[in-house]
Amino acid sequence: MPNDGVQRGSIMKIVGDPLTPLYPAKPTIYKTRDIEKAKKDDIIPSIPALPISYTTAYKILSRMTGRPVPKNWQGYINVTYKTGPGFSNDEKITIDVHSSLELKTIRNVIGYIRGRDEPDRYILVGNHFDAWVYGSVDPNSGTAVLAEVARAMVQTMNETGWKPARSIVFNSWDAEEFSLIGSTEFVEEFDEILRQRAVVYINMDCLYMNHTIGVRTTPELYQIITETTKTIPNFSEKERRAGRMSLYDTFIKLIVGQEVRRIDRFASGIPVIDFSSANRSQSSNSYPLYHTLYETPFTNEHLLDVDNFAVHRGIGQLWGELARRFADDVILPFNHTMFAEAIIRLYLKDVEKAINSEIRLKRNDMGTAVKDQLKYLKLKAHEFYNTTLTFDTNKQFAYYAFAQNPFDSRSISGINDRHMGISRCFINPRGIPNAPESRHVLFSISAENSYAGKVMTGVFDAIDEYKRTKTSEEKQKAASDIAEQLSVVQYSINCAIRTLKDVI
Repeated sequence: MPNDGVQRGSIMKIVGDPLTPLYPAKPTIYKTRDIEKAKKDDIIPSIPALPISYTTAYKILSRMTGRPVPKNWQGYINVTYKTGPGFSNDEKITIDVHSSLELKTIRNVIGYIRGRDEPDRYILVGNHFDAWVYGSVDPNSGTAVLAEVARAMVQTMNETGWKPARSIVFNSWDAEEFSLIGSTEFVEEFDEILRQRAVVYINMDCLYMNHTIGVRTTPELYQIITETTKTIPNFSEKERRAGRMSLYDTFIKLIVGQEVRRIDRFASGIPVIDFSSANRSQSSNSYPLYHTLYETPFTNEHLLDVDNFAVHRGIGQLWGELARRFADDVILPFNHTMFAEAIIRLYLKDVEKAINSEIRLKRNDMGTAVKDQLKYLKLKAHEFYNTTLTFDTNKQFAYYAFAQNPFDSRSISGINDRHMGISRCFINPRGIPNAPESRHVLFSISAENSYAGKVMTGVFDAIDEYKRTKTSEEKQKAASDIAEQLSVVQYSINCAIRTLKDVI
């Protein structure tokens, strides 16, 4: 990025409209906060804030006086960082801020293709359309692809008579850059309907790399993603010359030994696929020109996607085919056995390691309670895995029965209802402690940076709290919270088990 480039962004601490938390910001809904209360609650800053370039940062930091900062505060600009206060030669800084806090009307744009057989089952696809400055990469690369997917589907309908079995809903979100406001308000307004009817949400923000695809999702969707990438031609000419002809060939080579990155936000228990383009290294999920005025069409065409927009075309083919599979597959393409395996093989191991090695529980009632709850959770996880195997067999029988008599879809409907019910089991309507808006017991955003990439957020937040305790009474309370959060996860897994079984 040029040294005078400035990256913009939101510094609000919650998602959605801050004046109507947990409820849609409609004219008739009472606002429980005003702007001043949002400042007082530390949701929006109470002082002016302005992003600066790294050239400006260098000029400021190089003039600061005071003691050198601790070693882990030292950044990457080639100066000695100092604490201040004050500047050499008694210089002063004047910041001219032109921002203002105002109430504005936003508009999501929603379109749909009505399903032929199950119009009340929604395959949601989406992208946001608001941008910082020109936004040719974020979000307009994704916005253009979404529009092209919609156009191609309508053209296919007109030319072939094809129509999706389930409804495909196209969502173009407003005010995403101001902290995911448009999509959050949509979910808050239609929460109950989405929980009942939405099958999956497939999102793409933007395309900023050009080697292969990058995916954030959850284990029950790994199989459908890998299957679909096998059907999409590789958009990289270099990869095709190396004999890797499909997106899958490059994608699987990139992620060998890794997990597909987990997504950390779920809306109403709807499984999410969030994908973009990626390079050989997955160490970064951004690009140097992110949110700057250098996001122009020249950047897309001459720096990022130089082969006649081949990356855009390939990603659009993947997006459209994923939506079509979820819309048309007789049995919804979820693999809950892979989900159960991930709980046992990954998530529980992380929790057990943290409890056994990172905190020292005393051998008292609460220490025993934590160990017991961990044991019960592991037993339920293995029961869930065994139940998914039985369900897979039942699923095959239902499919064969439907193939013999496609006019009787009752058994298939029952299978698909249970498929959709699994992810809903992991929604806690009360939210995780101190975060009622974070309702997924596995994949909510952690309040603690140290476990930002972990699942079972409530458990790890409670573990972090235990590590901060000093008195015996505080430790007892924190251990009780750990046991409770383990029990909440166990409760959700038990719900998933009962959902897959024919009878309670």
